[in-house]
Amino acid sequence: MNRSATLYTVLSVLCLLGGGAGCSDEAGPMEEMPSEIVPDSGTPTRDDAGTPDRDAGTPDRDAGTPDAGASDGGTDAGTLDAGTADGGVVIPQDGGTQVTGTMPVRLTLAGSPYRVVGNAQYVVTIPKGQTTTVEPGVVIDFKGNPAVTNADVRDGAQDVMNHQNGRVELRVYGRILVQGTASAPVTLTSTNPHGWWGMNFFGAQSKGDGDPVFQHMVFEKVRKNEYNGDRDRTRGALWAYYPGPVTIEHSLFRDNESSGACGALDLMFTDGSVVTDTVFENNRTRDIDRFATGDGATSAGGAMCVTHGRNSIVRGNTFRNNTLSAFRGSQSNALQPRAYEVWPNGTNHYDLGGGGALHYFQPDNDLIENNRFENNAAVRGPGAAIYLEDVPNTGATLRGNTFTGNQGGAGGVIVCNRGSGNATELVLGAGNTFSGNTVNGAAAPQVTGDCAR
Repeated sequence: MNRSATLYTVLSVLCLLGGGAGCSDEAGPMEEMPSEIVPDSGTPTRDDAGTPDRDAGTPDRDAGTPDAGASDGGTDAGTLDAGTADGGVVIPQDGGTQVTGTMPVRLTLAGSPYRVVGNAQYVVTIPKGQTTTVEPGVVIDFKGNPAVTNADVRDGAQDVMNHQNGRVELRVYGRILVQGTASAPVTLTSTNPHGWWGMNFFGAQSKGDGDPVFQHMVFEKVRKNEYNGDRDRTRGALWAYYPGPVTIEHSLFRDNESSGACGALDLMFTDGSVVTDTVFENNRTRDIDRFATGDGATSAGGAMCVTHGRNSIVRGNTFRNNTLSAFRGSQSNALQPRAYEVWPNGTNHYDLGGGGALHYFQPDNDLIENNRFENNAAVRGPGAAIYLEDVPNTGATLRGNTFTGNQGGAGGVIVCNRGSGNATELVLGAGNTFSGNTVNGAAAPQVTGDCAR
């Protein structure tokens, strides 16, 4: 399949259907500040802003599962194969271990697969003071209540208004160590047709038992598409709101979806996190964002975000076929073109959000090095591959990255919006290469916005 030609055609059709440009009306930066409320094991009260008509399809990306290995004869970041057409491992129908309210201290191959049902509210926890270690080859099936059918789901399984609570969520208040190997990776998946709510950390409440480490892991099939929900239901299949380092190595994030931001991974307030030799593919952010107002949108990061983080290293990874689709908040179901506006401007207008693959909010001494960005898309939004936003400190350095076939609706392959900060937002180091990237079907500039580089 020619993905570039296919997505360009889709963009052209959506442009005709979407109408005029949608520009944000915010008078100032809308900060992503974390909630200090830590959910309990019950079902938190969630505000529902109504049920506007939504596009229930996924017009912006073929959701197939290409191979995670090298596609052009070169060396690919990551060593895991993307698996069969259904994108998952084969899970036996019987045997294994059922998990309800609390994850075991050790998950062994002998006890695998672990069938996570959760408690009465479909929540499972790693409690404070506990370290959960996952051994090589373990499969964790976050099945929840798969008996729930489309009849129990408002407007169908694919609708972004989906409040289906048969899914299960993993809340981490202690420590988790995922210890897969190249030949025996750990798989976190779901046989629930509606997916699962992902793995979530809760700031200081998740700190103190040792930092999380994920090695040789497959992380897939999360569906965080609750409208106007809390962050554990709207952003980052792995939402690591964590005041310390998170380590992710030799892993694969595929077929995850969020409604707010960061389709696969959000490193929020982390310090010194490292993501290396990992593949991010076919992850999606389909923005119906709780921070959106008027005709604006704050969606960001088709695959990954670093939000208020510092000293992070993103090195030797592949970001492939990830998509950011920006709707118009609660006002419309139409994809709208978003004209990127540099700051400052006469209307004090910030354009918030963007990045088909990667988004940084308030980057601070972060490094993006030796990664491959291939065929990612910011549909109707800025930043075909990367968007950097609101930089108060030292920003990010890019070097040795390859950008090929990425597609955006505004700006360039990399877009900077310094916002109210005065720092150097982007240092464009040596060895970055760009080829075949487009914005609205035309050749894309490499870098646009108010970057100082």
